[in-house]
Amino acid sequence: MSNFGITQRPSSISPSTPQMETPHAPKARPLNNVKLAFPFGLPATPEAAAARIIKNLSHFSLFYALFLWVGLSISLVPQRRYSLLLLMATTIIANQYLIMLRLMPSSICMNKALDKTLVLVPVAIVTAVGLILTQAAIHLFATLGIGLPVILVHAVLWREGGFVNEEASAPGELAPLVDAVQSV
Repeated sequence: MSNFGITQRPSSISPSTPQMETPHAPKARPLNNVKLAFPFGLPATPEAAAARIIKNLSHFSLFYALFLWVGLSISLVPQRRYSLLLLMATTIIANQYLIMLRLMPSSICMNKALDKTLVLVPVAIVTAVGLILTQAAIHLFATLGIGLPVILVHAVLWREGGFVNEEASAPGELAPLVDAVQSV
């Protein structure tokens, strides 16, 4: 009864009929000529290393600050609750200022008179002094002592152009595949 009214039609394509190739279909490349791009490398000279550090510090500054903030927050969690509250409060103040900059990009008062550094540097100083006064100086200095060398190593080793040939990758792919034959 479950098949009542349903009929299956036989296929009109014989199994010996070859499939037609569409002209817009992309050709598959052989996988033996493909290598993975690597975004890290040593600079050639100390001057190139310094230039790379300056460029990467400006480019990744938000990520580096977030890396240090997470490390400091994790180190403060088990023992220093008041220091963690101070860190959160100063972070909220800095975030509110940055949000106000985004909301009012043409404001003379927000952009011209008060530069980002004129607000964020005192907030960082207040945070550091507050952490020292709440007996969390060892956490602050340990986080800076561990985090800053890691950040500097990343800033020296990260090279621009790690993703060399972006048309060789699918859209949204993080590490594109680079055809080795094209570079020869």
